[in-house]
Amino acid sequence: MSASLSSWWRFCLYFSVLNPGSFSAPSPHLAVRLTALRLTIATKVPPRVLLPTVTKCYARLVQDQKNQLVALMSILQEHIGHMDRDQLTLHQSELTTFFLTALDFRAMHCQEDLEKAQKVEGAVIDCLLALVLKLSEVTFRPLFFKVILHLGTPDQHYPKERVLTLVRLCDAVALRLKGLFVLFSGNLLPLFCDLLTLKTPLFQLEEKTSLLVSLVLDCLHKICLYDTHKFLSRERAEALMTPLVDQLENLQGGEGEYQRRVAQSLVPCLGQFAVALADDSQWKSLNYQVLLKTRHTDHKVRLSALASLLELCSKLRENYLVLLPETVPFLAELMEDENEEVEKEVQRVVQEMENVLGEPLQTYF
Repeated sequence: MSASLSSWWRFCLYFSVLNPGSFSAPSPHLAVRLTALRLTIATKVPPRVLLPTVTKCYARLVQDQKNQLVALMSILQEHIGHMDRDQLTLHQSELTTFFLTALDFRAMHCQEDLEKAQKVEGAVIDCLLALVLKLSEVTFRPLFFKVILHLGTPDQHYPKERVLTLVRLCDAVALRLKGLFVLFSGNLLPLFCDLLTLKTPLFQLEEKTSLLVSLVLDCLHKICLYDTHKFLSRERAEALMTPLVDQLENLQGGEGEYQRRVAQSLVPCLGQFAVALADDSQWKSLNYQVLLKTRHTDHKVRLSALASLLELCSKLRENYLVLLPETVPFLAELMEDENEEVEKEVQRVVQEMENVLGEPLQTYF
């Protein structure tokens, strides 16, 4: 293709991703026409032309028109969806190089604007998922490990935001690949343990730290949910158990964010973790560690421990009966808690446990 024709396509691509509001006198039909132009570019331009053009357009937009990157990613996502197997094989290396660059958006171009970073990074991840879903296990493996190597090594030379991007990507991939992702997640568990046991928050902004923890918990929840091949070995379970339970004491982000994180991420993760353990002795160890948190000095932690106990009971059901003798004394203590909210909550939890187990707990008191 001639240089002039290549430049023409680059101009069309750049023009198509502009927001209608960028024009001095936008027509009511301009948005419709821009959408049609994007679809035409995505479906009619061959990969050998479009992929290098996308790379050049990204390099330009990332400097001073970051908001337009979402539209650029939508074009590439549509294009990847129309690529056949031979085209994917031919261009996988080029696509990999591009995505390693685009996944650095948060770290290199948007560290201070969390909302914009979330939006653009989300579009990049959605686009990458379109590629991932068309790859075989054999072709996905090298791509995934290149991403881990690129994003998962935070030190003085690698921005910490890369870790946030990596965990968010893994959570999204786990949701789509389910059990297949579990096969590739062994290399992630040491990183997840490290992130959950950091003595000093990775980020100064509490909102970022809380987001990172939530994403780690959400990803671990999916790994446990889709673990059908005993991936969670005794060694891995022991490495994760205490860091997970200790998150009950992690009050990062303020009361509202703490309650959201516990309810939406931590409690479901602990419940599914218990299911994946499938071992009496490990259930006992997990349950006891949660029970100890019911004696925490902060009533919010005690409430979260109660919610976790109810989740363990709900997930294990009749298997939880063997844990009742050690659980009930802790519940009895909470019935006389100095905090009225805790007192009321333990009454509700006992009632819910009785409904789940189908028998009264009074005989254990």
